Amino acid sequence: MAGDHPIRGESGVTFVASRFGAGFDRAPHGKPMNNLQLVESLCAVSIVLNEARRTHVKSFGTLVPHVFMSNVLARVGCCLAAGTRKAIVDHRPEIAGILDSLERGMVAGDRETRNVISISFVSDGELEPFFGELKLLLGPRLRALLLVQ
Repeated sequence: MAGDHPIRGESGVTFVASRFGAGFDRAPHGKPMNNLQLVESLCAVSIVLNEARRTHVKSFGTLVPHVFMSNVLARVGCCLAAGTRKAIVDHRPEIAGILDSLERGMVAGDRETRNVISISFVSDGELEPFFGELKLLLGPRLRALLLVQ
């Protein structure tokens, strides 16, 4: 993406530093992004999602990607609702960071990661009252998943 800067970490993992925060694009040795890396990327751009992950893991004892993705969708909806109420805090950078992470997951993710995004974010998102607004913000890979264009 424009403005992104690849950074190779000490463990050999390539990070992409963008204006929305750092995220994993590929695992060591060019392997596709997995669900844990997607969640790390999402949590790097959202303090609220980071806390949601902590609570989620405490409740379930592990990361359940499809369940966690419902937290991601709810957070985006909350941010969009706050924007319409002219909230003091501007959530646009957080929404952009989340959607950027999901878009990268569709580009660089393994099959399971792409399924989590497709089913538990995009398909479930189409049922939400805020979807009309969200649809306008989706990148090309996420938009391609829509049932109704």
